[in-house]
Amino acid sequence: MKSAFAVLSVAALVAATGTAAQEDKRPTGETYEQILARLGDGMRENLIIRGEHDSRTEARKHKRFYTDLQPLADLPPYRPAKQLEGRIRVSGLYLHDGLIKDQWIEAFQRFHPQVKVEIVPKGTIASGAVDIETGPRISDRLRAASQYELATGERLFEIDWATGSYNVPGWSPGFVIFVHEDNPIAHLSLDQLDGIFGGSRTGGWKGTTWDPGVARGSDRNIRTWGQLGLKGEWADKPIAIYGRPLKYNIQLGFERKVFKGGDVWSETTREYSHEANADGSRYSSSVEMVRDLSGDRYGISFSDMGSNRPGVRAVPIGWTAKGPFVPISMQSLRDRSYPLFIEQWAQVRLAPGKTLDPLVKEFLTFMLSRDGQDAVQRDGKWITLPARRAAEMRTKLEAAGERVDPHALGLHLKQIAPAKWDGESPDEAKRTDPAKAYYRSQFDLSGLPAYQPGQAFAGTIRMPASGQLMEGTAGQALMAAFRRIHPAARFELKDGDLINHKVDLSIGRKWSTYFAGEFYDFQLKHDRSPREFQVATGSLDVTGWSPALAVYVGSNNPLKGLTIRQLDGIFGGPRRGGWVSTTWRRQAGRTAAENIRFWRELGVKGSCANQPISVIVPPLKYHIMSVFERKALVGGNIWNDSAHEMPLVLNRDGSRRSPESDRVSAVARRRCAITFADSGVAVPGTRMVPIARDGTGPFVLPTLTSVQDRTYPLHLEAYAYADAEPGRQIEPGVREFLRFVLSREGQAIIAGDGKWLPLTAAVATAERAKLDIVVPQVTAK
Repeated sequence: MKSAFAVLSVAALVAATGTAAQEDKRPTGETYEQILARLGDGMRENLIIRGEHDSRTEARKHKRFYTDLQPLADLPPYRPAKQLEGRIRVSGLYLHDGLIKDQWIEAFQRFHPQVKVEIVPKGTIASGAVDIETGPRISDRLRAASQYELATGERLFEIDWATGSYNVPGWSPGFVIFVHEDNPIAHLSLDQLDGIFGGSRTGGWKGTTWDPGVARGSDRNIRTWGQLGLKGEWADKPIAIYGRPLKYNIQLGFERKVFKGGDVWSETTREYSHEANADGSRYSSSVEMVRDLSGDRYGISFSDMGSNRPGVRAVPIGWTAKGPFVPISMQSLRDRSYPLFIEQWAQVRLAPGKTLDPLVKEFLTFMLSRDGQDAVQRDGKWITLPARRAAEMRTKLEAAGERVDPHALGLHLKQIAPAKWDGESPDEAKRTDPAKAYYRSQFDLSGLPAYQPGQAFAGTIRMPASGQLMEGTAGQALMAAFRRIHPAARFELKDGDLINHKVDLSIGRKWSTYFAGEFYDFQLKHDRSPREFQVATGSLDVTGWSPALAVYVGSNNPLKGLTIRQLDGIFGGPRRGGWVSTTWRRQAGRTAAENIRFWRELGVKGSCANQPISVIVPPLKYHIMSVFERKALVGGNIWNDSAHEMPLVLNRDGSRRSPESDRVSAVARRRCAITFADSGVAVPGTRMVPIARDGTGPFVLPTLTSVQDRTYPLHLEAYAYADAEPGRQIEPGVREFLRFVLSREGQAIIAGDGKWLPLTAAVATAERAKLDIVVPQVTAK
């Protein structure tokens, strides 16, 4: 973050002013909403965490950690085929901040004096801001890769141009598998690591494509040291996994290396996150994790050599069970004989059937040459590319862009990364008519406050042109009604991002989690939180308009009902904490004692009683999973590691199937299964389960009434986001328009649209009260 100042949300004001934010971090049994209301959205904690990260990076960026220059005779010197001119733009925070920046610019421009090289800290190829994007591999981050495909209609073209460091934090140090120093394990293979750290899976991700070819069953899980051949006291001891929150970028790299793109982790993983300590310092996840491992004889962790400490040792790793088994070292990273190295990636745009832009190709060729690699080693943090790999990458530069089946291109985009102004789950099968009013019930809105105009507004309010608000009738009707009261008001509709101040107001799904990114990205850029307001309740069963989540079992299953905590016990795993807004909260944790794995544990009798609960879910990277995590798993992201993932697939004619219906149909085929899906799915042989907030009940089925009045716990919401600087109110026009939306008249328009449902009087009144609150400035101290 750019400064030491930020803004907390209304919910976080108490946490910013006293000791509330430093309360005991043990699991409390609270809901997501209760923890958020009590401890806030994490702005203060993020200031501490990001501030210390930035200061440490600042101290490292101009330092040469490795000074032994290696001979690079096996790499070809850079020899341009011809002189070029123009401008080449390259993004990469560590390129920009390190010693390599000036060396690359000077060396390349010496060969091409008419070319201007710009290396900037940020910028994406999808937006066209840069020609080459470096940093964490885009295709490891499904959301970023999906957004790239959505913006371009193309597959990513990427090469790797260096190896990460040996032990420099921030500069992609290689993964190290640590065990306790007493542990006699001699070595491990990648398949064994998969068995230890992973769970069973039905497939994995190759870019944004789901690949069922990497599926594996639970029979390959490794959960005790005896399964690895250890004898005596070790034979029956469970393997205790020390890791990080599963949505950290480092986890995604490990998934690619070890799980073949799978994303189901062992539910015994103990997550260590960066946190804020009571004294305002940062709790560093890797350091604390390895420290705790040093006191656990039966533990294992993947971390980096920068976290090495007495009491642990690094295990040699082999590509296969036959070996060789290689310890991590500078040399084994240089030649990549150590399997868990991390690549440095460069991505560029390359249209199908086209070749690389000449200047882009020339700069990539330079990066892969002796001259470019010499700058890598003189920077003193990354490690040069092996000559054979550099040759492979140079050959790849001659390739044409991949031609992609238009049916397959972006198949999962909306499931992984719905637009901010859309609902929580997309209408993949195109079942919904946006102009149709699906509900014609007359809701009693008499308790809502009537709209009383404040100061007359004259000006323009900018809003996205797309999304459910504008696709239906509600958006135009709200704007027209507001203009009748404020004739000088104008609305400008053009898709854009509040984060970049392209719009003044964004209405759609919740910017819910660290992984989803919008809320955190806003905090990161502006050192304050966006202002959030509920403006409607999601639908009962209108696909695409945030329908309520329903839980389905076989129609013969005698289950009477489930509480939210029981849903957590069935679908989730034990966890050390969870994401509440953008902050890791240990208060959201729970133990393995709350796991529910057999139907008898729910009081079910009959044929399923002693059977395992067969859990069927969407792929864990789908956006709806973060929604369910917030609603049922208290923001945790450890799932039942026997969960069966079912992705969106195509019909034979190339049309899209309904992933919701597919999952419920699977429950009909498996008599002892359970899933969640939109409440509008109707499949013979299945039924919805009543849900209660807690053990006191009542158990409620989703109906139009129970979703609108929110007695059904798994309802969803529609949100508005706006901005306001510290010590100032939201802009008058935006505030006035939201006052109208949250009034009796505005909610009548929402109801008349017939998809989203109107707010209750209590919710509308509470949201209106937030409009006038001025949020003060807060520092990390």
